[in-house]
Amino acid sequence: MTGSGKPSANKAAANGDAEPVRFLKGAAISVWQNSGDDDSNWTRFAKSRWPFRSFGVSAIRGRYNIDKCSDFWNNYERDIKLAAEIGSTTFRFSIEWARIEPLRGVFDMEAVHRYHAMLDCMLRHGLVPNATLWHFVHPSWFEEAGGWTKEENIPAFVKFCVKCLEWFRHKITLWATFNEPTCYMFLGFIVGIAPPGRIMDLVTAGRMLSTMLKAHTAVYRAMKAAPGGQAAQVGLVSHHITFEPQGTGILYGLSKVLSDWMTYWWGWDVVHHWMMTGEFVWKLPVLGVWQRWQDPAGRPPCDWWGINYYSRGIFSWYLAPSCRKAEVMTDMYYPIYPEGMYKCIKRCSEFGIPMYITETGIADARDDRRALMIDSYMKAVLRAVAEGCDVRGFYYWTLLDNLEWATGYTMKFGLYAWEPDGSVDRKLKEGSKTLVRYFKTLPDDLAGVRAAARQVQGQLGDDLGVEAALEEEGVTRLAPGGKLVVGGAAGKAVERAGKKAVGMVAIG
Repeated sequence: MTGSGKPSANKAAANGDAEPVRFLKGAAISVWQNSGDDDSNWTRFAKSRWPFRSFGVSAIRGRYNIDKCSDFWNNYERDIKLAAEIGSTTFRFSIEWARIEPLRGVFDMEAVHRYHAMLDCMLRHGLVPNATLWHFVHPSWFEEAGGWTKEENIPAFVKFCVKCLEWFRHKITLWATFNEPTCYMFLGFIVGIAPPGRIMDLVTAGRMLSTMLKAHTAVYRAMKAAPGGQAAQVGLVSHHITFEPQGTGILYGLSKVLSDWMTYWWGWDVVHHWMMTGEFVWKLPVLGVWQRWQDPAGRPPCDWWGINYYSRGIFSWYLAPSCRKAEVMTDMYYPIYPEGMYKCIKRCSEFGIPMYITETGIADARDDRRALMIDSYMKAVLRAVAEGCDVRGFYYWTLLDNLEWATGYTMKFGLYAWEPDGSVDRKLKEGSKTLVRYFKTLPDDLAGVRAAARQVQGQLGDDLGVEAALEEEGVTRLAPGGKLVVGGAAGKAVERAGKKAVGMVAIG
């Protein structure tokens, strides 16, 4: 049952009571990461030298900051056209609160009109808009008031969201209240590489996440109660990552403790429990449960679930990122791990609401792993769809190379290459063509995608040939007895060099 209490659209379609359920295909962006703004929590943080100001260390890695960007705000027509050209049927983007309400209670109608123009452009190109109302960025006045650490700030966000519904409800059906609350919590309050830049402030981290989840429920109810709100499909987008230990003996034990806490602090289990029960529980090391509350209404309302999945982390006792011997590292701190995508979908299916893969992608500066990642992850999604999971769309992160928060322009996730020095401007990468082929050949309806996936399963096996493809591409496998089996030309080069297939230390 959906959060609004309506029957599943899949069942309705099967009974001939509704249009076929669409399977959407597209790219996802954050407007701030491609445009910046005049003033917001992230703009201030990006221009700071926190936390090591006395040593002159910038908050953003590399030579270029957000003031050198691809400028989606003024180039949206060009970029939306690029999204359509790769076979997209949808476009995920953020509505920037800091641009629309730069001062409390003061709305910039020019910014509202610009978003109308963006939406009109999407619709002209046949793209279904998927709007995120908060994607890590909010006005500086909200940050100065305590941001998400204070529950009394929730009404300000609710007001903004209801205004967006009022302005854009005729053009947007898919809404997400938040993008990755747990990721923001970890980056901003535990490791300090996002605003407000606090390190190991675990008490405030839990309070912040608690406030955000309460805000989701408040926004959902307010939007549904507003004129036109019943037609809105209001969801929540969450990051899904776990961590596993690496090592032997005592060091393995230490690594396991750290990995378990890393998994907890990234919040998947916390949010999953809240979604299933309406109960929020936050624990601290040694002290145990620090905060607990139960929504008297029970499970939180939610029409759809957004899955942001990239991989799972493998860490040593001193938190050095690596990967298993059968895996290949990305440029970030994790390997290509398609099995995790499948497991994630199966677990999130417990919520009983439609799901979208709202983000997945790869940081790959050499563009020599992107095709492999796209193919294996897409097949993991199709495997879940073939087994009956209600996945209604796939969004790749991201359209263009952009400023990836604290890592700057060093992490190349984009389907199109773009460089802040002007040397490359929106060039489709070779590895991205794998996604283009999927987008242009997969059916546009969920039933058609499911039938196609089951047909491929019949030919290639339950995993749609992922393991065979990984071996063919040169990924080393572990045979019985622990012996390494190296596949493909790249793997043979590793074998000749006498190297073990353990991933490089991440640079992300």
